[in-house]
Amino acid sequence: MFHLDLLKNNETVTINFQENETQLGQKWAKALRDEIDKGITIPQPNRIYNLNDEWSESKVCDAINECIDIINAYDKIIDFRLNKSMTQDDSNKLHHFFEIMRGENDEPNEYYLRSPKHVREAIEEYNVLIHRWEDLWINDHDGTKNTEYNTAKQNRWERGRIVVHISDRPMFQMEDGDWDCWTLKYNPGDIRINYCHKGKPIMDVIKDGDEVIGEDNITPQHRYSADFSLGFNYGFGHFDHWTPIIDGWWRQNENFMEKLGYTRDNPKSAVGQGVVGRIQGSAFLTKAKIFGSTKILDVRYS
Repeated sequence: MFHLDLLKNNETVTINFQENETQLGQKWAKALRDEIDKGITIPQPNRIYNLNDEWSESKVCDAINECIDIINAYDKIIDFRLNKSMTQDDSNKLHHFFEIMRGENDEPNEYYLRSPKHVREAIEEYNVLIHRWEDLWINDHDGTKNTEYNTAKQNRWERGRIVVHISDRPMFQMEDGDWDCWTLKYNPGDIRINYCHKGKPIMDVIKDGDEVIGEDNITPQHRYSADFSLGFNYGFGHFDHWTPIIDGWWRQNENFMEKLGYTRDNPKSAVGQGVVGRIQGSAFLTKAKIFGSTKILDVRYS
């Protein structure tokens, strides 16, 4: 059994969760236990999305602008700023700049390596904030995006996730059978393997309508680490209106994707999310218990 400790109003609340019996679930659990045995450090403990009242769209935009200012003061690479709101096109463009600046997790590019520490930290936070904005606007009960932030806030009980990233954890190449846990029908309370590549997985390209991303940055997951996320949303596969959207995207891009080496019927295209575990008890009650948490404190096992 694993235990995720969170800070809520100066008290610790704990989520208990267990790996599943899939091939990747067992590998991931071993990797996580190994990291816990070594003593883990969580460098981004605020990656708690839509489970507190800490953030608004304008606050996220201001924070992104602060990161842009830090980065551009070192090397002017991002050529625009945000106002008090942003669009999905803005998000796609900002994410593309992150790909240029960062490179892979375990193989940072030259730009990132030569940047001073405070700039590297700004680059990492910039990426976290982009995803924070996306989570504010996604009405996760059916995967669509709201047109007004107030509507999204009203629906926050149908959303929310926690992302646990561990410092200096090794990454491992996935093998045949590891993709068997990938699905578009994931559920609230599922533990999902973290994406650990530069770029976007295919389903993110589809849902974001991303036409800015370069072909080198369309990257289905082929590695895993001890990192994971806990989501309280339903997957796209639960909602009929997503079927024609996904089907249409594949028809339109079939030849292009085949040239990149990806086909829809190949499990290694990793469309959806890899489910490697599950929380103990009710997802709804767990979410109610932890709502208001602002910091990831620790991950333990017993």
